Amino acid sequence: MNRLERLYAISERLRRAGGRPVSAARLADELEVSRRTVERDLDTLRRAGVPLYAQHGRAGGQHTLDRAGSVVLSLSTSEVVALLVALRSAGADMPFADAGRTATERLLAGLATGSRMEVEALRARIRTPESDRAPAPARVRRTVEEAVRRSVVVNIDYVDQHGAATSRAVEPVGLYSGGDGWYLIGWCRMRDAGRIFRFDRIRSARLTRQTCPPRDVDETLGWVPHQVAAP
Repeated sequence: MNRLERLYAISERLRRAGGRPVSAARLADELEVSRRTVERDLDTLRRAGVPLYAQHGRAGGQHTLDRAGSVVLSLSTSEVVALLVALRSAGADMPFADAGRTATERLLAGLATGSRMEVEALRARIRTPESDRAPAPARVRRTVEEAVRRSVVVNIDYVDQHGAATSRAVEPVGLYSGGDGWYLIGWCRMRDAGRIFRFDRIRSARLTRQTCPPRDVDETLGWVPHQVAAP
Protein backbone atom coordinates (compact mmCIF):
# COMPACT_ATOMS: atom_id res chain seq x y z
CA MET A 1 0.00 0.00 0.00
CA ASN A 2 1.56 3.29 -1.06
CA ARG A 3 1.15 6.56 0.85
CA LEU A 4 -1.70 7.90 -1.26
CA GLU A 5 -3.67 4.66 -0.80
CA ARG A 6 -2.95 4.78 2.94
CA LEU A 7 -4.23 8.36 3.23
CA TYR A 8 -7.43 7.33 1.45
CA ALA A 9 -7.77 4.26 3.69
CA ILE A 10 -7.41 6.38 6.85
CA SER A 11 -9.95 8.92 5.61
CA GLU A 12 -12.47 6.22 4.71
CA ARG A 13 -11.91 4.40 8.01
CA LEU A 14 -12.69 7.54 10.01
CA ARG A 15 -15.76 8.29 7.89
CA ARG A 16 -17.10 4.76 8.38
CA ALA A 17 -16.67 5.15 12.14
CA GLY A 18 -19.66 7.51 12.05
CA GLY A 19 -18.15 10.14 14.33
CA ARG A 20 -16.75 7.65 16.85
CA PRO A 21 -13.07 8.29 17.63
CA VAL A 22 -10.47 5.88 16.29
CA SER A 23 -7.06 5.85 17.96
CA ALA A 24 -3.82 6.26 16.04
CA ALA A 25 -2.63 2.99 17.57
CA ARG A 26 -5.62 1.14 16.15
CA LEU A 27 -5.13 2.70 12.71
CA ALA A 28 -1.46 1.73 12.79
CA ASP A 29 -2.36 -1.85 13.70
CA GLU A 30 -4.98 -2.14 10.94
CA LEU A 31 -2.66 -0.68 8.30
CA GLU A 32 0.43 -2.51 9.61
CA VAL A 33 2.55 0.63 9.87
CA SER A 34 4.05 2.51 12.81
CA ARG A 35 2.02 4.91 14.94
CA ARG A 36 4.44 7.66 13.94
CA THR A 37 3.60 7.04 10.28
CA VAL A 38 -0.12 7.29 11.05
CA GLU A 39 0.40 10.55 12.97
CA ARG A 40 2.21 12.03 9.96
CA ASP A 41 -0.59 10.87 7.65
CA LEU A 42 -3.24 12.42 9.91
CA ASP A 43 -1.35 15.71 9.86
CA THR A 44 -1.21 15.54 6.06
CA LEU A 45 -4.98 15.00 5.91
CA ARG A 46 -5.60 17.98 8.22
CA ARG A 47 -3.43 20.24 6.08
CA ALA A 48 -5.33 19.02 3.02
CA GLY A 49 -8.57 20.25 4.59
CA VAL A 50 -10.04 16.98 5.87
CA PRO A 51 -12.13 17.90 8.97
CA LEU A 52 -10.39 15.82 11.64
CA TYR A 53 -10.86 16.36 15.36
CA ALA A 54 -9.05 14.91 18.34
CA GLN A 55 -10.90 13.49 21.33
CA HIS A 56 -8.76 12.97 24.41
CA GLY A 57 -9.07 10.34 27.13
CA ARG A 58 -8.89 6.55 27.33
CA ALA A 59 -11.51 6.12 24.61
CA GLY A 60 -10.18 9.01 22.58
CA GLY A 61 -8.74 9.25 19.12
CA GLN A 62 -9.38 10.95 15.83
CA HIS A 63 -12.84 11.45 14.37
CA THR A 64 -14.40 13.43 11.56
CA LEU A 65 -17.72 15.18 11.07
CA ASP A 66 -17.65 14.03 7.46
CA ARG A 67 -19.96 11.06 7.06
CA ALA A 68 -19.83 8.34 4.47
CA GLY A 69 -22.28 9.18 1.74
CA SER A 70 -25.02 6.80 0.78
CA VAL A 71 -24.35 4.72 -2.31
CA VAL A 72 -27.25 3.85 -4.59
CA LEU A 73 -26.87 0.26 -5.72
CA SER A 74 -28.99 -1.60 -8.27
CA LEU A 75 -27.60 -5.05 -7.44
CA SER A 76 -29.99 -7.78 -6.40
CA THR A 77 -29.60 -9.72 -3.15
CA SER A 78 -28.25 -12.72 -5.10
CA GLU A 79 -25.74 -10.56 -6.96
CA VAL A 80 -24.39 -9.03 -3.76
CA VAL A 81 -24.12 -12.43 -2.07
CA ALA A 82 -22.38 -13.87 -5.15
CA LEU A 83 -19.69 -11.18 -4.86
CA LEU A 84 -19.28 -11.80 -1.12
CA VAL A 85 -19.00 -15.57 -1.61
CA ALA A 86 -16.46 -15.15 -4.41
CA LEU A 87 -14.25 -12.94 -2.26
CA ARG A 88 -14.55 -15.24 0.73
CA SER A 89 -13.83 -18.36 -1.30
CA ALA A 90 -10.71 -16.85 -2.85
CA GLY A 91 -9.00 -16.81 0.55
CA ALA A 92 -7.00 -14.34 2.61
CA ASP A 93 -3.95 -14.67 0.34
CA MET A 94 -5.89 -13.62 -2.76
CA PRO A 95 -4.21 -10.78 -4.65
CA PHE A 96 -5.62 -7.44 -3.56
CA ALA A 97 -7.34 -9.11 -0.60
CA ASP A 98 -7.18 -5.86 1.40
CA ALA A 99 -8.98 -3.98 -1.37
CA GLY A 100 -11.53 -6.78 -1.52
CA ARG A 101 -12.19 -6.49 2.20
CA THR A 102 -12.70 -2.71 2.10
CA ALA A 103 -14.86 -3.05 -1.03
CA THR A 104 -17.05 -5.54 0.86
CA GLU A 105 -17.43 -3.11 3.75
CA ARG A 106 -18.36 -0.25 1.42
CA LEU A 107 -20.76 -2.43 -0.54
CA LEU A 108 -22.62 -3.50 2.60
CA ALA A 109 -22.59 0.03 4.01
CA GLY A 110 -24.25 1.30 0.85
CA LEU A 111 -27.22 -1.06 1.03
CA ALA A 112 -30.60 0.03 2.30
CA THR A 113 -31.55 -1.54 5.63
CA GLY A 114 -34.02 -3.97 4.10
CA SER A 115 -31.58 -5.10 1.41
CA ARG A 116 -28.82 -5.48 3.99
CA MET A 117 -31.02 -7.76 6.09
CA GLU A 118 -31.88 -9.90 3.05
CA VAL A 119 -28.18 -10.19 2.12
CA GLU A 120 -27.14 -11.14 5.65
CA ALA A 121 -29.95 -13.73 5.91
CA LEU A 122 -28.89 -15.44 2.67
CA ARG A 123 -25.18 -15.10 3.47
CA ALA A 124 -25.72 -16.85 6.82
CA ARG A 125 -26.92 -19.98 4.98
CA ILE A 126 -23.72 -20.42 2.97
CA ARG A 127 -20.52 -22.16 4.09
CA THR A 128 -17.09 -22.01 2.45
CA PRO A 129 -14.09 -24.18 3.43
CA GLU A 130 -11.29 -22.74 5.53
CA SER A 131 -7.90 -23.01 3.87
CA ASP A 132 -5.43 -25.26 5.70
CA ARG A 133 -2.37 -23.69 4.08
CA ALA A 134 -0.42 -20.90 5.72
CA PRO A 135 -0.99 -17.61 3.88
CA ALA A 136 1.91 -15.57 2.62
CA PRO A 137 2.99 -12.73 4.91
CA ALA A 138 0.78 -9.71 4.26
CA ARG A 139 3.77 -7.46 3.57
CA VAL A 140 5.07 -9.86 0.92
CA ARG A 141 1.68 -10.11 -0.77
CA ARG A 142 1.22 -6.34 -0.79
CA THR A 143 4.70 -5.78 -2.21
CA VAL A 144 4.03 -8.29 -5.00
CA GLU A 145 0.65 -6.64 -5.72
CA GLU A 146 2.33 -3.24 -5.94
CA ALA A 147 5.08 -4.58 -8.22
CA VAL A 148 2.48 -6.00 -10.61
CA ARG A 149 0.35 -2.85 -10.49
CA ARG A 150 3.29 -0.52 -11.14
CA SER A 151 5.24 -2.89 -13.45
CA VAL A 152 8.51 -2.48 -11.58
CA VAL A 153 11.16 -5.11 -10.88
CA VAL A 154 10.89 -6.80 -7.49
CA ASN A 155 13.77 -8.49 -5.65
CA ILE A 156 12.63 -11.63 -3.86
CA ASP A 157 14.11 -14.23 -1.54
CA TYR A 158 12.50 -17.51 -2.58
CA VAL A 159 12.47 -21.08 -1.28
CA ASP A 160 11.40 -23.71 -3.82
CA GLN A 161 9.57 -26.99 -3.21
CA HIS A 162 12.87 -28.74 -2.50
CA GLY A 163 13.93 -26.21 0.13
CA ALA A 164 16.56 -24.49 -2.02
CA ALA A 165 16.79 -20.77 -1.26
CA THR A 166 17.66 -18.18 -3.90
CA SER A 167 17.57 -14.41 -4.31
CA ARG A 168 16.27 -13.18 -7.65
CA ALA A 169 15.32 -10.04 -9.54
CA VAL A 170 11.93 -10.66 -11.12
CA GLU A 171 9.95 -8.67 -13.68
CA PRO A 172 6.32 -9.04 -12.51
CA VAL A 173 4.08 -9.94 -15.42
CA GLY A 174 0.87 -11.07 -13.71
CA LEU A 175 -0.76 -13.32 -11.14
CA TYR A 176 -1.89 -16.94 -11.35
CA SER A 177 -4.26 -19.00 -9.18
CA GLY A 178 -3.09 -22.61 -8.92
CA GLY A 179 -4.69 -25.44 -7.00
CA ASP A 180 -2.20 -24.99 -4.17
CA GLY A 181 -2.23 -21.21 -3.89
CA TRP A 182 -1.54 -17.94 -5.68
CA TYR A 183 1.57 -17.34 -7.76
CA LEU A 184 3.48 -14.40 -9.15
CA ILE A 185 3.99 -14.81 -12.90
CA GLY A 186 7.38 -13.27 -13.58
CA TRP A 187 10.33 -13.09 -15.89
CA CYS A 188 13.23 -14.30 -13.77
CA ARG A 189 16.38 -12.37 -14.65
CA MET A 190 18.55 -15.02 -13.01
CA ARG A 191 17.15 -17.78 -15.29
CA ASP A 192 16.34 -15.44 -18.19
CA ALA A 193 13.00 -17.21 -18.52
CA GLY A 194 9.40 -17.11 -17.38
CA ARG A 195 8.78 -18.58 -13.93
CA ILE A 196 5.98 -18.72 -11.36
CA PHE A 197 6.63 -18.07 -7.67
CA ARG A 198 4.15 -19.24 -5.05
CA PHE A 199 3.25 -16.47 -2.63
CA ASP A 200 3.84 -18.47 0.55
CA ARG A 201 7.35 -19.46 -0.60
CA ILE A 202 8.46 -15.85 -1.04
CA ARG A 203 10.29 -15.05 2.18
CA SER A 204 10.79 -11.35 1.44
CA ALA A 205 10.09 -8.94 -1.40
CA ARG A 206 11.51 -5.50 -2.11
CA LEU A 207 10.39 -3.06 -4.78
CA THR A 208 12.91 -1.37 -7.07
CA ARG A 209 12.61 1.65 -9.33
CA GLN A 210 13.33 -0.35 -12.48
CA THR A 211 10.40 -0.42 -14.87
CA CYS A 212 9.64 -3.66 -16.73
CA PRO A 213 9.31 -4.16 -20.48
CA PRO A 214 5.86 -5.34 -21.61
CA ARG A 215 5.52 -9.14 -21.80
CA ASP A 216 2.64 -11.41 -22.78
CA VAL A 217 1.10 -12.97 -19.67
CA ASP A 218 0.24 -16.35 -21.22
CA GLU A 219 3.58 -16.73 -22.96
CA THR A 220 5.44 -15.95 -19.74
CA LEU A 221 3.20 -18.28 -17.73
CA GLY A 222 3.81 -21.13 -20.17
CA TRP A 223 2.15 -24.50 -19.74
CA VAL A 224 -0.09 -25.17 -16.72
CA PRO A 225 -2.12 -28.34 -16.06
CA HIS A 226 -5.52 -26.70 -16.66
CA GLN A 227 -7.18 -24.00 -18.70
CA VAL A 228 -6.79 -20.46 -17.41
CA ALA A 229 -8.57 -17.21 -18.24
CA ALA A 230 -8.66 -13.61 -17.13
CA PRO A 231 -11.24 -12.99 -14.36
